[in-house]
Amino acid sequence: MNNLKIDEAMAYVRRLAAKNNGEVPDWSKYEDLLKEHLKDPFNLKFKMPKEYYYAYLRGKNMSHDEALERMGLAPKTKAKPVKKKSFWQFW
Repeated sequence: MNNLKIDEAMAYVRRLAAKNNGEVPDWSKYEDLLKEHLKDPFNLKFKMPKEYYYAYLRGKNMSHDEALERMGLAPKTKAKPVKKKSFWQFW
């Protein structure tokens, strides 16, 4: 994800929340507002940018890790450190 786009998306979500008495709109309304905000001159099928989805989740008071996990971008398990064996140790 692009951090510059995330900053723009967060600013957009904050503006929407300010207009809506501190609450981020529901998903369907947010998606419609975002389609209007990100007008496509070629009228292609709208695809939700990851940065705006992340900003929506953060606007719903999720932490960074929770938002990434919800998006499927966070590692689900932590890798265990691999024990290194000595070259001379065969067993």
